[in-house]
Amino acid sequence: MNGSPKMLNDFLKYYATVLRYMDDFISEPISRYHMTFDAFLILHEIGTSTKPILLMDIAANHHVSRSAISRQISTLLKYDYVYQVANPADRRQKSLLLTEKGQATDKQLMHDIQLVFNQWIDKLGTDRIHAMLAFFDDFTHQIVDPHQS
Repeated sequence: MNGSPKMLNDFLKYYATVLRYMDDFISEPISRYHMTFDAFLILHEIGTSTKPILLMDIAANHHVSRSAISRQISTLLKYDYVYQVANPADRRQKSLLLTEKGQATDKQLMHDIQLVFNQWIDKLGTDRIHAMLAFFDDFTHQIVDPHQS
């Protein structure tokens, strides 16, 4: 056994407090716009894409099914954050673009989240935030998706 019972108990304690805290502070402003965090990530990805982006591109980027992404996109369509443009050569392919409302929402949410993130940087320092992000990157590549490197 590699980890001690104390290490596991510490992990469980921090998981229950730190990650819930992070989730609450990120999710709270997003929920005001009738979105989940996943829907916001999709909205932001569409908004920052330099080329037309398709539903299947987003599904591949997020490592989930097209139907899972489709459910999130239906919410974004319902609240007029995104719209679709059919490919003239293949009408089944539809590019996703942000509406003006979607652009404004993405900009506002990024601002709100940046304010919270800046507080973390002010309290913990840039070096510790970089170390945390490096840990998350390692965890993602070694544990969550080791075959994706």
